[in-house]
Amino acid sequence: MKRSAFSLLEVVAALAIFAIGMVAVIGLFAPVSKSVSSVGEAEVAARVADSIRARLQGLPFDQALSLIQLPADVRRKDADGAYNPNDGTRNPAVIFGLLNGDVGIYDAGENRRRWYDSSVPTPQPVQDADKYFEVDLIRNETLSPAAADGTAAFVAYTMRVRWPAFLRASSGAPVQVGANPAGGGAVPYDHSRKQVLFFTGAIQR
Repeated sequence: MKRSAFSLLEVVAALAIFAIGMVAVIGLFAPVSKSVSSVGEAEVAARVADSIRARLQGLPFDQALSLIQLPADVRRKDADGAYNPNDGTRNPAVIFGLLNGDVGIYDAGENRRRWYDSSVPTPQPVQDADKYFEVDLIRNETLSPAAADGTAAFVAYTMRVRWPAFLRASSGAPVQVGANPAGGGAVPYDHSRKQVLFFTGAIQR
């Protein structure tokens, strides 16, 4: 009885098809892994938002109000390629969140970010390498016009959380995402490379 077998050409073709299929399957892992990572970071961003809301309620009204920015000011800074949110002297209202949910608010007396969280009994300096979430509190001018601040029972805001603010370079040094230190003059920044989420909130008198 004559038996048929695969030819060498058929074997090579089958292996080629298998290899192409495996490459396609392996290629799916990267976006899936990135998606899982993004979901996890979004959950931490929500915890940071909760931490900031709680911290704002523990601050005196005027101090909390000083952290809320006008929409026009935020738009102007976003349009400025040299806008550095980490410059506390120029932009003291920008808040930074850590991956563990802690929050750093600028301390003018120390000229640096400090930890403000119930889990930290003594405020500690926030290192650049720990600043992962960049947070802006943007006034809701429809609900809370600035002219009514003197008598308003609350001031509503939209909280914008962008990340990552800093990552570690190959040298181990923290580097702002989108920064181009090699640029001439003012250092340009590309904040469009960050992910972003929005939350709502209000401070009460």
